[in-house]
Amino acid sequence: MPKPNKFVLRESMVKTSSEILRELNRIRVYCKTQVSELERWPSYFDRRYLEFLSYLSLFPKSQYERVLELGCGIGYQSAFLAQISKEVIATDLPNEDMLSHAPGMLQAKLLHGKLNIINVKLIACSAEELPFEDNYFDMVYSSHVLEHIPNKDKALAEIVRVLKPNGVHFCVVPTSAEKVYAFFNFYLYLLQRTIVAIFIKVGLIKKATKVNDNENNVTGKAAYSYSILKDFPFPPPHGHYPHYWDELNSWTPHKWANLLKSHGNVSIEQEVTTQFNPLLSLLGAILPKAGTFIHSLTRKAELKLGKFGFFRAIGLNAVIVVRKKLNN
Repeated sequence: MPKPNKFVLRESMVKTSSEILRELNRIRVYCKTQVSELERWPSYFDRRYLEFLSYLSLFPKSQYERVLELGCGIGYQSAFLAQISKEVIATDLPNEDMLSHAPGMLQAKLLHGKLNIINVKLIACSAEELPFEDNYFDMVYSSHVLEHIPNKDKALAEIVRVLKPNGVHFCVVPTSAEKVYAFFNFYLYLLQRTIVAIFIKVGLIKKATKVNDNENNVTGKAAYSYSILKDFPFPPPHGHYPHYWDELNSWTPHKWANLLKSHGNVSIEQEVTTQFNPLLSLLGAILPKAGTFIHSLTRKAELKLGKFGFFRAIGLNAVIVVRKKLNN
């Protein structure tokens, strides 16, 4: 099968908004049809695509010279960032790490090879020790990463250090509202597993299916099964926190914003939450395609309303844009 056209932003080329959107959709379709085995969870490619469309409208600029992505995972959003930046450096931990949910860098390398992207450089490193010069990047992009970093103060200091004066840190983090939904999703998940176990016991379904094998490969088999129950009756913490309650208390948009602006000579430029439709999370756990479809219908309205106080309090993702001051 021939390779797709190169998804590259050349130095002499300035893309229009419609061209960028067209390229993003091409990446989404290609990943769904050609590398579905890399999908992290059901509807991952569609949901992350819809999320990035929202972030695209919130970026302070439409295109950048040099972008750093922290926690690139399988490299999916790096491929998106490559459409708005001449150079992207994507980082993550070198090997799979269950505690931080990092898949390792091999999958990102594989995905970028399939997409034939040449303006993304993959570098394995920790966000707490970035191997880059001071004042190097126009934007640091981190989506659902900060909550997994053990030493957040050190990582944020590093982010400010590598940003150019007037550069931005585009940060997406989960909120306390997400933890509320996580409580219900936890029990939906346990109910689903119980029903499957009963059906296997009575012979209505076979024990080993491809879906379950994939799930075990990603999550770590018996170790994962144990980890989801160790804090029962509460869900296990998702990020680098000791308990569910610590995340519920720490993940308010206000506390995230205070943490981000407490490091270096920076200012908060924008705060908004996304995905506050309750059906997105509740359906996503059991009917991911239905949840994704609803997200596609309500995304733009949610994005507009997410700038207001009440909706900022109930959105699942807090988007916080921090700008490094010129006199730093």
